[in-house]
Amino acid sequence: MGETIITVKKEKTNFSFNEFLSSLAGKPLEIKYKDMAKFFHVSQSTLSKLGHNRLRKMPVGMHPDVMAKSFADGVVGSFPPSCDTVRHFVAYARMLCERYLCSEALNESAAWLANVGPIDDAKAKKLYTGAIPKLIMRCYEEAYANTELGYSDGLVSRSEVQHEICYQRVCDMINRDIFDGEKLKQLLNVVYAANIRRQITVFTDNPAFLQITERFIRSHVDKPFYSSIRRTEVISISEDSSEITRKIKEQKRIVLQVLEPQKLVFKQSLNHFVDLPPDEIMNHMVSEFACTVNHIPLVQYINMHENTNYTSVKQFLSVEPAHNIIDDTFTTELVFQFNLYPGTAGEAITIIDEYTLKTPFIRNVSCNYSYSLFYPCKFFEHEFILDAKTRTKWGVRVKLFTPMTTSSYYGEDSENLHFQYNGTSDSERITFYDWALPGTGYFRNLYELQYANGERK
Repeated sequence: MGETIITVKKEKTNFSFNEFLSSLAGKPLEIKYKDMAKFFHVSQSTLSKLGHNRLRKMPVGMHPDVMAKSFADGVVGSFPPSCDTVRHFVAYARMLCERYLCSEALNESAAWLANVGPIDDAKAKKLYTGAIPKLIMRCYEEAYANTELGYSDGLVSRSEVQHEICYQRVCDMINRDIFDGEKLKQLLNVVYAANIRRQITVFTDNPAFLQITERFIRSHVDKPFYSSIRRTEVISISEDSSEITRKIKEQKRIVLQVLEPQKLVFKQSLNHFVDLPPDEIMNHMVSEFACTVNHIPLVQYINMHENTNYTSVKQFLSVEPAHNIIDDTFTTELVFQFNLYPGTAGEAITIIDEYTLKTPFIRNVSCNYSYSLFYPCKFFEHEFILDAKTRTKWGVRVKLFTPMTTSSYYGEDSENLHFQYNGTSDSERITFYDWALPGTGYFRNLYELQYANGERK
């Protein structure tokens, strides 16, 4: 009687960040953990804790938007650009396909490299600078996301079953005929991310969650969203504290979901009521105003699309009173509005504006400023810097808020899943990673150092 051979197929492993690090440290690449720590700009101790799952959550400083590219460049750059190096990464790609549960996109990328065929010097150079670092970046992004979701005790987990349950429950509440399935899932992803970041504290079984989700989807199905907002503000207060100057530079990437003109309205508070004619306010308080749309000057962009003859970007500015219903006061707002014209639905349009605001400084009024998002935003970063003279007398601090939490708070935890906070008394930078819901924002406050003993309070 012949011998029966039974082959047991090994079950594939979830591709967590721990597994990602282990895969790099093992054959065929054999990258040392001390070298990986250098690529991350963290200590070996932190990397060790991450590798042994001793951190409660993924550090936001290692978020893919911040670290994936430089880490991939570090990994690939630690090998010489040779045919032998490429063969090592081909073997690594093959191992990924055989050992790990990967997304379809990552699996396709790994499979392509694993079956790249014969390699000569020219092909090796092309792969070394192209497909290989892209593969490591995708590995990083997927491993980070899988582990971050694993840490979360909220709505989202790596289980596709849970995703599908929520998706079906929301679908039962709304008229599917007016929604595109992919767009619906995209909007649900915003809610998923908000839940991970503790912006929503209820779960799928809670009717309130479904009502919030359904209302959000209905109100945003055709509206724009931001893929990113980056803003820097340099603040200067005159020596006699009579005037405040704010130099602002902002870059926004906005995605228009429908193929029709979209009117954008941006408002900038002057923080108090200015009893002057609008033209005088514009001439004396607003200067060096410039704006581009996809790197085309705004005046040229609008004239091209609307067959008009605008000559100055200030023609798109106006001044309006704003009523604060809470304390029944009025302030003056600078309003900037114009139309965008997408070439295709889903097009991302880049808007860059720079301007200087110079206004009277009124104590306990000009010190405070608030900002909130009107549309969902995937990456949001604002930085405040006091100039050299101002920082000798004044400090700056930021207090954050989200639309679905009951209280505002200071962001002192640099590993908080919701955002990253960096700052001293003379500068503050806040970064919201992944999705921030409309209504997310912050209060900015300027304070005198002499009343704070030189410390941030």
